[in-house]
Amino acid sequence: MTVFDLLFIVLFLAMIATLIVAVVLASRGRRARALALLRRLAICALTYIGIVYAATAFSKQVVLRVGDPQCFDDWCLVVEHTERTPQDARTRYDIALKIFSRARRVAQRENGAKDVYLVDANWTRYDPVPNNSELPLNTLLQARESVTTHRSFQLPADDHDVGLVLDHSSFPFCMIIGECGAFHKGTIVRID
Repeated sequence: MTVFDLLFIVLFLAMIATLIVAVVLASRGRRARALALLRRLAICALTYIGIVYAATAFSKQVVLRVGDPQCFDDWCLVVEHTERTPQDARTRYDIALKIFSRARRVAQRENGAKDVYLVDANWTRYDPVPNNSELPLNTLLQARESVTTHRSFQLPADDHDVGLVLDHSSFPFCMIIGECGAFHKGTIVRID
């Protein structure tokens, strides 16, 4: 958990408390004061969201190598191994992914982890070949547990600068400073 996660939690709790106070004020006939409080809350919320998007606008893309973990709190994903196999006009990529938990006491899953996909130099997206026998990325992990899963991809043979991207989206918009890829291409694991 980062300082920005804690900041978000504190601000969220403050927002809930402010809403409760506004409801109490309105129910006691002090509607003007409740509306003023709600206006200030809206200004604070918009300022915070502006800071989140400004931070992402000025951040740089993170480029990882095979073996480097990508973590969200205590849930982590690492590309353990890649295999590139040319097949006529296509190239097959087989990728071994390790999913692990750094949590010490609780079971967890990362519901925001949809799946992974590959991109090329033009940032063209290539989804994995469907395989229902592989574990989903949001598999429930016990404390300190790790599992391995695989994904296969078919790309045109002439593609280069291939990288793997985790499709991680838990909200329709960004909420935490530093965890948004709205204005850049996000974290990528260089494969080729």
